[in-house]
Amino acid sequence: MQNTPTILQLDHISKSFGVVHALKDVTFSVKQGEIHALLGENGAGKSTLIKILSGEHSPDSGTVSVAGEQIKSFHPSVSRSFGISVVHQELSIFENLTVYENIFPFQKNHSVFIPKKELIKKTEESMSRLNLHISPTAKMSDLRLSIQQMVEILRALSENAKIVLLDEPTSGLNSQETSILMKVLKQLRNDGITIIYISHRISEIIEICDRVSVLRDGSYITTFENDENLSESKLVSSMVGRDFEKSIYSKKVSVIEEDAPVVFEANDFTKGTVVVDASLKLREGEILGVFGLEGSGTYELSRMLFGLHGKDSGSLKFYDKEIKKITPANMIKNGILYLNNNRKDAGLFFNMPIADNLAAPVLDRLTKNGLLSKRLIQDYTLSFVAQFSIVLNSIYDTPMSLSGGNQQKTMLSICLGPHPKMLIVNEPTRGIDVGAKQEILNFLNMFVSKGISILCFSSELPELITLSDRIAVMNTGRITGVIECDEINEQNVMQLAAMNINAK
Repeated sequence: MQNTPTILQLDHISKSFGVVHALKDVTFSVKQGEIHALLGENGAGKSTLIKILSGEHSPDSGTVSVAGEQIKSFHPSVSRSFGISVVHQELSIFENLTVYENIFPFQKNHSVFIPKKELIKKTEESMSRLNLHISPTAKMSDLRLSIQQMVEILRALSENAKIVLLDEPTSGLNSQETSILMKVLKQLRNDGITIIYISHRISEIIEICDRVSVLRDGSYITTFENDENLSESKLVSSMVGRDFEKSIYSKKVSVIEEDAPVVFEANDFTKGTVVVDASLKLREGEILGVFGLEGSGTYELSRMLFGLHGKDSGSLKFYDKEIKKITPANMIKNGILYLNNNRKDAGLFFNMPIADNLAAPVLDRLTKNGLLSKRLIQDYTLSFVAQFSIVLNSIYDTPMSLSGGNQQKTMLSICLGPHPKMLIVNEPTRGIDVGAKQEILNFLNMFVSKGISILCFSSELPELITLSDRIAVMNTGRITGVIECDEINEQNVMQLAAMNINAK
């Protein structure tokens, strides 16, 4: 493809969200009529880049050009006018409408409604182009996920898309459906449509893509030609090639004995196809990390284990006693606390004083003569402010006045108040700066030294390597392996996280 013209050029794209640098000086190009993969770990910057291309975000700096013309403003309608269309992992379909109504949702041409018969005919023509056999009048809710996805692609093409962005297009498909999608994408490429393909499934990328661009920690690393020299191991190495010595992270040396007693045992947790037969054992005094790429089921499993999400099946033991009713209240009663991954929506009461946030789980301990004691609440709160070095003006301010790192410390304080025996922590350092991350990692290790066992779900692999005695890896809803401390490295974890388990 050396002489193929460039259709998309990105130059020096940077984007930050507060202290998080999502993209840092990213420059690369995409050729016309190719299938170009974007590959990277969680947090590599893929989603941010896609949102910039689709017009959902504006870059802080840098330029984007399509067929030599620079995009001056970033808005979804502007991106569409440049021929860029997105098919998201979570499909944006109208389930109560028909196929043709989804492909042509506005049914207008210069403010004049297009007759139904003409729309059905246009739908049939679109489908025949891709050798698809679907009734244009079928309800979307009656169709399989793979067919719904094809309809989304047809909608993109109906908008005269030159560049189609596909975000994890096979995450909900079986191997047969994936094979059909691959044929469709190859047909689109033959028709001159450019596909930008975002996926964690490396075997798929090697099968379908012409070139692969790798992002790591918000930076562009390299672009590979898909030739006989490209291998899964080469791509994995490019994704994870960090220098730990120049970061806050370092590989943990575990002191947990293999025969240490098991304190928490989850068996065969299942919820549809999102989580399938997931089993975990947490040993006394250890941090067991759980890692998975986007869509692997880690988020859902973490919530199922605390009773925040329902399950179809599965059992739970804590210190050899079965917890028959898995609800947050019952888990707390048994000494298990949960650190939520979302401070804003589910972690803190943002309209209440910091002191009230900390006191909420332990009100029974902060009463005097049957009434809440302001003095006891104040002393209790200040003890955690001192323990975690929480920087604040007043304990009677709301959490909104705190930085992200200090909000996270406040959440940890809330979890420690009830004297837990175990913590389930979900994304413990999300959205905080490097200094605060280092503090949180130190605090988690301190909790373990005080006898608290920790089950840590994190999408940041270097963080888990720093914290974990073992790492359980999830892939498409299943736990594909548990790596012991001596064997823990980024390459071993990513091989389990990214491999195509349907090929087994």
